[in-house]
Amino acid sequence: MPSYHVERSISIHAPLQKVKDTLRDFKQWPKWSPWIIMEPDATLAYSDRQGQVGATYGWSGTLVGAGSMELMEVNDRHLTMQIVFVKPFRSTVSIGFDLDEEGEFAKVTWHMDGRLPFFMFWMTEKMKTYIGMDYERGLSMLKEYLETGAVASYVIIEGVVPMKEQHYVGIPNTCAIKELGEVMKKDFETLDAFMEEKGLSRERVPFSIYNTFDMLKKESNYIACIPLDEDVEIQEGWVRGTVEKRDALKTIHTGRYLHLGNAWSTAMRFSRLKKIRTTKMPVGYEYYPNNPYDTPEEELVTEVFLPLK
Repeated sequence: MPSYHVERSISIHAPLQKVKDTLRDFKQWPKWSPWIIMEPDATLAYSDRQGQVGATYGWSGTLVGAGSMELMEVNDRHLTMQIVFVKPFRSTVSIGFDLDEEGEFAKVTWHMDGRLPFFMFWMTEKMKTYIGMDYERGLSMLKEYLETGAVASYVIIEGVVPMKEQHYVGIPNTCAIKELGEVMKKDFETLDAFMEEKGLSRERVPFSIYNTFDMLKKESNYIACIPLDEDVEIQEGWVRGTVEKRDALKTIHTGRYLHLGNAWSTAMRFSRLKKIRTTKMPVGYEYYPNNPYDTPEEELVTEVFLPLK
């Protein structure tokens, strides 16, 4: 059977012992889990003696499926767990955390080793990519949880809603997915300066059109947009366009833009589960109804739309 190995790392400003105690206590996992955040109402069950070898954690839900995890080994710098998945399909994998001290920081490496049925050999690279992205989201939330005591990310699925027609001007760009936040911030700062220069009202809801997400190359092609009906001259390389009136699956994220992957992952899993057919291009839209410069990060609202075919 084809095997796969996935690992991701992050540095956390916290004592190594605190990190280890958090990871070995399954009752703390829902605070930072990249899966439970998609379905906080999932049924969870814990054995007694959390933190000790033999402790277990089980889950069951619509989006998260069903399964259980057991703590198999604990030592100074390493934890090992075994996961048994029941739904959406049966499999068993081994995961672990390696811990290293880096001055005042703890380096956490999360890894998984598993096997796929032979007939699914073609899924190996995709599995590694998607699991890796889940691990990156999870480690980012673990870091925030340990450093601040909470994670500023909350997701709800509103369902299928109508999108209105919207004219816009925008800046097209392509960049690595991990650099989206910084690159897109500069694009919107450029658009904001453009509106000020033209004397245009800045009381508009900016948005992004994601044309593609290439998960294997880990890059995205997008357009940073402002709604604009006025006939004004735009800069070379910019584009004009219209968001079509159509139905879309709407998901709302409240919290830091850093965690927007939680909303996208939730929306895409929900659409697959409910067999909602969405377009391949554009993949979706993000609307930003409040101003990030005068809104606390934990209160930032982002509306994610997956347009339907």
